[in-house]
Amino acid sequence: MSAQIRLCKERNFPQTEEGIKQFYDEWAPTYQKDLTEEGYTGPRRAAATMEKLLTNKDVRIMDMACGTGLVAHELTKLGFKNIDGVDFSTESLKLSKERGIYRRLICAHIGTNKLDIQDNSYDGLILCGALVSGHLYLDCMPQLIRIVKPGGPIIFDVDAEFKDGKFEADLDELVRKGLWVKEAYELIPDFVFNEPAHQYAYKVL
Repeated sequence: MSAQIRLCKERNFPQTEEGIKQFYDEWAPTYQKDLTEEGYTGPRRAAATMEKLLTNKDVRIMDMACGTGLVAHELTKLGFKNIDGVDFSTESLKLSKERGIYRRLICAHIGTNKLDIQDNSYDGLILCGALVSGHLYLDCMPQLIRIVKPGGPIIFDVDAEFKDGKFEADLDELVRKGLWVKEAYELIPDFVFNEPAHQYAYKVL
């Protein structure tokens, strides 16, 4: 078991942005192998949900927190062709570039900061495996909503230990603000490490 897998299972992540970046830069070379061996189903399930919601395979998709490209790989298997990605791990992005399946890759922090992407740029967006302790939180969602066209889906999952009353209340607050509405929800019993996660799909208004 790699040191990174052990820390993931323990939810013992670095507590600074620079620490998280270093964590994924160092893990990048074995990231796909390690998670495949641990039965990581998140990317495949996120791509399958996108296919249910967007039947036109020529649409533009944003793979947010794309890492080494696992989600984009699953999307291309389903016929999606126009995929961009954002991540702040430079080593992960190098491997994503080598896949040759992204049109554009952006190295950027994902949070409340404004991304260098125009409003209403994408027909759909996936954020897979990033809403976990020490990583991202829902305060990034207004920026993600901003870059998705009205009617487009945002698909994301959340670690079962991370989902609590505050998380649900913050989701509902974005609904009350008229930013999006819930389209789908699924409890995934075997997301990774034989542990569950919650997958959501919201439609941008």
